Amino acid sequence: MITLSPTQSAWLAGFIDGEGFIGITFQRKKENKIQSASPRYHPYLIITNKNRDSIFFIHKLVPGGRIYEFSPLSPVFQYKLSKREVLRDLLKELKPYLIVKKRQSKLVLKYIDIRNSRKITTGSGSRGKTSFSLEEENIYRQLLSLNKRGERIKNGITAF
Repeated sequence: MITLSPTQSAWLAGFIDGEGFIGITFQRKKENKIQSASPRYHPYLIITNKNRDSIFFIHKLVPGGRIYEFSPLSPVFQYKLSKREVLRDLLKELKPYLIVKKRQSKLVLKYIDIRNSRKITTGSGSRGKTSFSLEEENIYRQLLSLNKRGERIKNGITAF
């Protein structure tokens, strides 16, 4: 369970609105003798920034994610959270404060709720439930559309 103060929640939501990405990634594993080539969707949050202290502070507020460092010449730090339950708790905590990423947050929360209540229909290997509904696919496609750069700004007006 993530418990942030209202100030921390507002700060983190603003940071995510400006520097974050909330979405679902799609993977298709190669088929082998042990597993089929079924698709896999993973909800996640990424926050990227050059300020190392900010990224490490986010990690302190929300343990469970990982920090990556890119570009040794001009360092860029990235916090990535893909643990479904931690992500769900965080997005619920930030719900009143998110503005720009509010729709993405709602869709990812909906997706996580669907996954958590889903009945196994094709088996569940060590990687979890492997069947996906049309509703889950639809959420993935909506997020792809929302997260396209520049798509939501038309005629100088930002659509929320």
